Amino acid sequence: MATVVNGERIENEAIRREAERMRPEFERAFADVPPAEREPRLQQWAEENAIEQVLLAQAAKADARPIPAEQIDEVLENVLHHHAAPEMPADKEALRADIDLHLRIRRLTEEAAKDVPPVADEAVLAYYEAHRREFTVPERVHAAHIVKHVTPHTPPEVADAALQEARKELDAGADFAAVAAKYADCPDNGGDLGWFARGQMVEEFEHTVFGLQPGQVSPIFATRFGFHIVKLIDRKPAGPCDLKEVEGSIRERLANEARGAAIEKLLDGLRAAAKIEEVA
Repeated sequence: MATVVNGERIENEAIRREAERMRPEFERAFADVPPAEREPRLQQWAEENAIEQVLLAQAAKADARPIPAEQIDEVLENVLHHHAAPEMPADKEALRADIDLHLRIRRLTEEAAKDVPPVADEAVLAYYEAHRREFTVPERVHAAHIVKHVTPHTPPEVADAALQEARKELDAGADFAAVAAKYADCPDNGGDLGWFARGQMVEEFEHTVFGLQPGQVSPIFATRFGFHIVKLIDRKPAGPCDLKEVEGSIRERLANEARGAAIEKLLDGLRAAAKIEEVA
């Protein structure tokens, strides 16, 4: 059996390829569904995707407005320079035709979503309130460090001696950022590392920094990278992110959902007007 959309035949091989493209993400999303149920659902969704791709391509081709040649040339040059692959058409004109169709489909979907309004602040807040658990983060610390790397040119005793001098200045009341600028191998921003959670630094470093209190400066300690002194600037307990930390990602997600709904509306209209049948 094959599916025919407005007289255009979709072979089973095309549906099989779409199913394999979808499989990794599909199986992650439906890992709790028994395999016997997963596979038929995947095949059904792959067929639906293949039908939608054909409907979009047919609608895009029916648009009499040409794609500017210079726009096609620009994409072609980029593809050949950065993304050339064995499966690409060897015929440059065939590749131009593929690009022309891709740009037509993109124009079609962009125009379908052009009237989607900007995401309202109220919608961002409502999503944040309804999904607080989604935005929970682990305990985080804000720290700065002074590091001397051990290298063939800087043996351990030399690196340690430099930090001993740095530690003396800190004990005498010197500013941490100024001492970092004077002694550290990574002096940018006064050694400021910003905010981070466990699992982002080497174990010895995390063990030390997470054991400090805000404002406290550590003794000299060693990791595989060299010798360090670290200052804990602040810490935040595990809990929900502040809205300002995730507002951008929420706004982008809601905008993508709105654009997706507009494109689904386009597809629903194309499907309603199409003749879709199964043939031998």
